[in-house]
Amino acid sequence: MINQLSLVLLLVGLVCFGNCLNRTTRQVSFESSSSCTTLEGDNGRCINVRQCPPLLDLLRNSRHKPGVADYLKKQVCGYDRNDPLVCCPNQPDFQPSIFGSGRRTTEGTSPLIDNRDTLPSPPQCGKSSVQKIRIVGGQPSDLGAWPWLAVLGYRSNRNPTTQWLCGGALVTSRHIVTAAHCTRHPSLSLFKVRLGELDLDNNVNDGANPIDVNIERTIVHPSYNPQKYTDDIAVLKLQNEVPFSRNIQPICLPTTSELREMSLTKKFPFVAGWGSVQFKGPSLTALQEVQVPVVENEECRRAYKAKGADIISRQLCAGFALGGKDACQGDSGGPLMLPHAGSYYLIGVVSYGFRCAEAGFPGIYSRVTSYFKLDRTKLEMIF
Repeated sequence: MINQLSLVLLLVGLVCFGNCLNRTTRQVSFESSSSCTTLEGDNGRCINVRQCPPLLDLLRNSRHKPGVADYLKKQVCGYDRNDPLVCCPNQPDFQPSIFGSGRRTTEGTSPLIDNRDTLPSPPQCGKSSVQKIRIVGGQPSDLGAWPWLAVLGYRSNRNPTTQWLCGGALVTSRHIVTAAHCTRHPSLSLFKVRLGELDLDNNVNDGANPIDVNIERTIVHPSYNPQKYTDDIAVLKLQNEVPFSRNIQPICLPTTSELREMSLTKKFPFVAGWGSVQFKGPSLTALQEVQVPVVENEECRRAYKAKGADIISRQLCAGFALGGKDACQGDSGGPLMLPHAGSYYLIGVVSYGFRCAEAGFPGIYSRVTSYFKLDRTKLEMIF
């Protein structure tokens, strides 16, 4: 028989049943009891919600108040059987930010980019210094091939060594587009990005002169659902403007009506990153690239239905029917890039998939045209 708390968890939508999709976010995994950062930016532990008094009290006594259910879902950092693990704050006097107190380090806002932060348009964006015809299989990238590609750096209080775990795309001199789930790691803090990199191994002489820039602000889409990975998109505002060079350039955003209305099915965009080349395999230090075909959403929806996932219009799918080529762990947040009229456009953000390059299961991307609109020189995230 289901007990009262289990029923409450079910009603709020925090239960993960045994047939839930084993989503492979293209990021690292984590364990129960690891350290984490709450939505308020405070230190916490990723533990069973039944062992977290402040969030358990919120669940039992305030779940019907506006926004509480969504707030609790965003604190989920994993599952223990059917029970959610939540980022439980260490402070005994913790007050949830949903009630007007607490410190927010991650928030939604609009507009994201104003007149002072110029949004580049062709030919000032999307230019690669390496000519691409067609990539048949995955291969190492050349220096300057993807000058907008960013790699995201994380650190912990106990270990200041930077860990490079996600990707992103430079869209202005101060803004990176990435995946929302890349901004919320249970034990590490996202604090900087690297641009102009080719091989992350400092001992490799690749000719690159990368720069590291600290992050000033993180803007996560407020409707991001960490269980379903919908609205899995975020923007990072950098502390300083990035100087453009041959190996550091912004990618174009698809803001024109032509690009927003274009059918992407059967197009062959590119994806690149420093992730694994096989499921649960080690990440590579050298940047890799691959071309994958965009798949109809309905076809993708049928494939993932048996795994308990629904593909919505704000997502797009790309991958080969027989598998073998895909984004993988470590590629999260990276760009899906479409060549059009001599420039590359950001059409998708790497979100998740079933394993990696699994036959019959394309990779899932956040569809960029669903989230950004251009009003004169103001770029806004559509909430």
